[in-house]
Amino acid sequence: MRAIEFDSYGGPEVLKLQDISPPSPADGEILIDVHAVSVNPIDWKIRSGRMAGGSPLASAMITGRDGAGVVAGAGTGADSSLVGRRVAFLAPRGKGTWADQVVMPQDNFAVVPDGVSLSDAAAVPLAGTSAWVPLVDIAQVGHGARVLIHAGAGGVGSLGIQIAKARGAHVIATCSGRNVDFVKSLGADEVIAYDRTPFDQAVRDVDVVFDTMGGEVHDRSYQVLKRGGLMVCLMAEPFKDRSAEFGVKVEQAPVLPRRDILDALMKMLADGSMRVPIEAVLPISEFRKAHELSQTGRTRGKVVLQLRKPDGSLAA
Repeated sequence: MRAIEFDSYGGPEVLKLQDISPPSPADGEILIDVHAVSVNPIDWKIRSGRMAGGSPLASAMITGRDGAGVVAGAGTGADSSLVGRRVAFLAPRGKGTWADQVVMPQDNFAVVPDGVSLSDAAAVPLAGTSAWVPLVDIAQVGHGARVLIHAGAGGVGSLGIQIAKARGAHVIATCSGRNVDFVKSLGADEVIAYDRTPFDQAVRDVDVVFDTMGGEVHDRSYQVLKRGGLMVCLMAEPFKDRSAEFGVKVEQAPVLPRRDILDALMKMLADGSMRVPIEAVLPISEFRKAHELSQTGRTRGKVVLQLRKPDGSLAA
């Protein structure tokens, strides 16, 4: 089968379309014919060696963390009635998804509801989980909470806005000036164009900051939190914890595959309380371009790669 691999760190040019042996489902796993996958910032950060701490790559890796497809088989102990069902999946860390087939444990996927496309479903698992854990599990945002979401036009931020709004929060989002109207269309109550107005001069006394950036954005965000507020962070740029100085809390969100979250995200897609902003749907042959688009940091929402045609045959 085909897989997108890299055997050394570097730019998108290290990615290669390889022919490898197909996987077999182990006990409790299902085998999935992959129809679509998405690109996430963590993909190019791993590929570039940015996450390696200077250590060389030990062996070839398949890129990608999530996707969607059709169940083709079930291992011992897995639910064989799932064969033929459409599913969206989030791989465990260290397991790539940009391949014609993958195997997944049963907690790492959710059934895709009727009426939801596999392209939309493929775009949601990692970005949606990365928004759900900070906003729902940790911050428990609810009616009337004032929430500041950074990078509101990105894959995680665009879904985070909709998750927080669905729970009744007052959402303030940052983005570039060119994306203001786009972010408003996602439901943000207030939008701050960071390239026109410093966000820390435009907002105060928020209950929750969702920091998708780290670094200097994290540092400046302390000033907009009310005392006793919460900054919940993803693993992005390094930051210094100044919570004691400002009388707030800081928590870093663990983003791991959970079926209950994937089920909730698929339900939101089905009932219309969430839509997936997709910048581009590319053929599998444009795998390097997919990484390049993500690495610019300027995409609106997600980039999706198509591996199969609607009839299940392999796409070129």
